Amino acid sequence: MKLIVTCAGKGGVGKSCVAAYTAIALSQLGKKILLVELDDRTRSLELILGVDNAAFGALDVLAGDCEPGQAILEIPNYPGLSFMPAGDGVLPQQSERLADLLEGLGSAYDFVIVDGVDLDRFPIRLARTFLLVITPDTLSVRAGRKAAAALYSAGAREVRLVINSVPPEIIPIDGAGDFDDVIDQVGAQLIAVIPHSPKLAYAANNAKPLDPHSLTVKVYENLAFRLMGKRRPLLIR
Repeated sequence: MKLIVTCAGKGGVGKSCVAAYTAIALSQLGKKILLVELDDRTRSLELILGVDNAAFGALDVLAGDCEPGQAILEIPNYPGLSFMPAGDGVLPQQSERLADLLEGLGSAYDFVIVDGVDLDRFPIRLARTFLLVITPDTLSVRAGRKAAAALYSAGAREVRLVINSVPPEIIPIDGAGDFDDVIDQVGAQLIAVIPHSPKLAYAANNAKPLDPHSLTVKVYENLAFRLMGKRRPLLIR
């Protein structure tokens, strides 16, 4: 199993969008993907994928209220993509239960992508890659630096940086003149730069597919290839 966790140092950076569209891109490259949501408060992935009134989810499985298969949904618009919503309940204090669930599911998928984790309670050792999502502003870069340091201190094997929602003209960042400075400040290797796109925001808020010819789709496709170990250029403009 290749387990990928999306995370952030602060809210509002588009972490769930990165999780969803990375999963979609990998599925469209022929990979079998399970996308898991653990945050039952915002349920952002349900909105993006257009899932309504799921009977069960990951928290129900962890509470022993259903079997894993009862909580997995196939997404009709994206063959190869399965989704386990958050469901209802409380994430157990014992991280071993979550580890057992993810390891048990992993054998059936090429990638398992998990969003909405509590990093203080997540079994860090289990993940192959953490996608650390930031936006190009001072507060987010500072929070990203703290998150990366905490992940490495907890034993993370690989932390890759995603700079999200990059506008055509970037507001000056304290101590950072370009993306190389941002990478140095955060302390994680860059894997993708995702341009700001009103069309992406509309699609995410209305469960609509992205324009297949858009730059955003190409950026996520290249991100997916990189996660598969293939060389692809960074696309910014």
